[in-house]
Amino acid sequence: SKGVTHVDIFPIQMAARTPLQNSPRVFLGLLFGFLLGGSGLGLGLVAGKRVVTGKVHVLDKDTFEHDTQASTGATTGDWFVKFYAPWCGHCRKLEPTWEGLAKKLKKKVTVAKVDVTANQVLGQRFDIEGFPTLLFFHNGKMYKYKGKRSLDALEKFALGGYNRVEGKDVPKAPSVIITFLLDLFEQYTKLLNTNMPLALGIIVGFSFALALLIVLVLICVCDPPKAAGSMEEKKDSKDAPKPETKKDK
Repeated sequence: SKGVTHVDIFPIQMAARTPLQNSPRVFLGLLFGFLLGGSGLGLGLVAGKRVVTGKVHVLDKDTFEHDTQASTGATTGDWFVKFYAPWCGHCRKLEPTWEGLAKKLKKKVTVAKVDVTANQVLGQRFDIEGFPTLLFFHNGKMYKYKGKRSLDALEKFALGGYNRVEGKDVPKAPSVIITFLLDLFEQYTKLLNTNMPLALGIIVGFSFALALLIVLVLICVCDPPKAAGSMEEKKDSKDAPKPETKKDK
């Protein structure tokens, strides 16, 4: 009967569909799942995770904003960050005190440090001019510590003493382009210190390429192609009447 025929043919038709014909539905399902999972992951990354371990947390240019959320509402709590240089004697002297501060402020304030020599982008962002520079971050504001570097004094500052200091808005993280350019400059500076001939060779090559590009642009601007005009001139010369000769007379 027609009903039986329809039932028998329907599975055959479905089975006859090629993987390519079924792929749009599968692709849309996978895409939806990926976007849903990715959005959840993205929210988790934005929200961040409070890092309070009783140990000094190491930050760099890639993890600073994600971990601290300093300029986006400080959702991960208060942070007390030491900006230092490995060669700085005062920084090395402060190291045991800074580690002790991390233990005393456990579950209250996250104590961290940033090596500015390896993260010049952060040094420029927070206008670090000397070492060590101690900045306390609270609710989108930063407070610079200028008192004694004793354990008790640092603890009192982190637990409320910062309110006696004028706070400044935390500078926004630089754009991707600015970060790339600063990273490029940082890498070149390191190369200049380790391999000066190669660094100078890169500058000479770049300068030559830039000069060549400028020359080509000037040639194109000052002397545009005349192919079209010359073709029209040739056409007009063909169509123009030829002068009479003695034979034509």
